[in-house]
Amino acid sequence: MDQLALLMDRGLIVTDKAKAIEHLQRIGYGRLAPYWQPFQKMALNPGGSAPRSRLDVFQAGAEFRHAVDLYLFDKKLRLIFLDALERIEVALRVDLAHALGRRNPWAHRDSVYLDVKRANLVPYHNKYTRHQNWLDHADRALDRSKDDWLREFSATYSSPVPIWMAVEVWDFGTLSKLLEMSCLSDRFAIASRYGLLPDTLVSWIKALAFVRNICAHHGRLWNTGIVNQPKVPKIDEAPGVLHIRSASIQRSKVYGSSTVASHLVKKINPSTSWSSRMKKHWLHFPKIPFVSAEHGGFVSKWEVEEIWS
Repeated sequence: MDQLALLMDRGLIVTDKAKAIEHLQRIGYGRLAPYWQPFQKMALNPGGSAPRSRLDVFQAGAEFRHAVDLYLFDKKLRLIFLDALERIEVALRVDLAHALGRRNPWAHRDSVYLDVKRANLVPYHNKYTRHQNWLDHADRALDRSKDDWLREFSATYSSPVPIWMAVEVWDFGTLSKLLEMSCLSDRFAIASRYGLLPDTLVSWIKALAFVRNICAHHGRLWNTGIVNQPKVPKIDEAPGVLHIRSASIQRSKVYGSSTVASHLVKKINPSTSWSSRMKKHWLHFPKIPFVSAEHGGFVSKWEVEEIWS
């Protein structure tokens, strides 16, 4: 197979060619490529002023099977994370429906029921307000839905779908943006359920929405950079998460999002085993040259932190 021959020419060791070809045919070259990138050599830039570029050739000792092991580890990591994200998403739907529904069945449709300053903000190079853009996206999600209950509602009533029904159709990102736009008292009420302040919860949900997007598209998660990094909580909010302030890599990689997910899931279900399952998975990080759990923010002694107990 040409793809495998190319990898071998570049220095990647293949101990079982038949199995390697099977993996390439089943998983795909493009999906495996991010998992052998850490094994590639880096160019040395003069003066060190610019980021180093990745070369096509591999470091001595790099093996194809290790890329597959890393891919399988990441696949299981996404599945474990999705379990937590589903619980958090369901809880957030209920939280928003109750908080906004008490104000008005269609509170999400009128910025007067939201944080007016945040909702009426006009993003750069956009003629519509933040809330108008959000509502257009939220309504399109309803239009795309194939749920029978939604079609029955539309056939029976002329009014828009009330929030306690609409939340069931929106994705994590849509819920995250509505939480951020909700009025301060509602944000306080929702955040207090998790022992947090409003800005902390909003930050954490945004971080998890980013992770949810990676998981939904089967992307690389184990060492990816988290764009929406979770806010470090105050000491009286979530002491078990406070330690992520000690190293930037803990916040910028998946470790930080894992800790906030652990906190939220425990608040939703105190008897959950999710934290121990995530801990066990990372403690069994595959033994592979050139990579380690630290590249995901799981630095030395992470496993002794209270959040994983």
